[in-house]
Amino acid sequence: PVGEVEGGLKLSACDGECCRLDIFHDGAFGSICDDSVTQDTAEIACRQLGFATEGASVQVGGAGYGGSGTTPGTGAIWLDELRCAGTEESIFDCPHNPWGNHNCIHAEDLGLCCPGGGEGGNGAWSWESSSSSSSSSSSSSSSTTALAGALFLAAG
Repeated sequence: PVGEVEGGLKLSACDGECCRLDIFHDGAFGSICDDSVTQDTAEIACRQLGFATEGASVQVGGAGYGGSGTTPGTGAIWLDELRCAGTEESIFDCPHNPWGNHNCIHAEDLGLCCPGGGEGGNGAWSWESSSSSSSSSSSSSSSTTALAGALFLAAG
């Protein structure tokens, strides 16, 4: 799933093809801690989002701990100890600690790099955002790629 459905994914704070990976649970998006993630996690998440999996990678360490620089989120940290084996259909299906049970801080938020994803992609993919009853901030789309709607292949 993608967007505002249980287990739906959203890419936030993108920098090129790499973004923070957020997941929807209990009515709100929250981040995923980078503890225990592997390359399998990246491939499952990119596939779930509709991107290529070859060349997919995770960013660990967030902006803290000398990590790879994923912009930390705010609010809930929903998942920790995400242990994907590579056979799961979605991140939602991967074994993990109980929702909201973590020993992480936002400096450990998981980043995801999908070929063609984020703002540095090849231009083949676009996001069609659904309207929301909440008011939008004036931040530009360069800070968030909203996946609240359907993914579609842009005619080019």
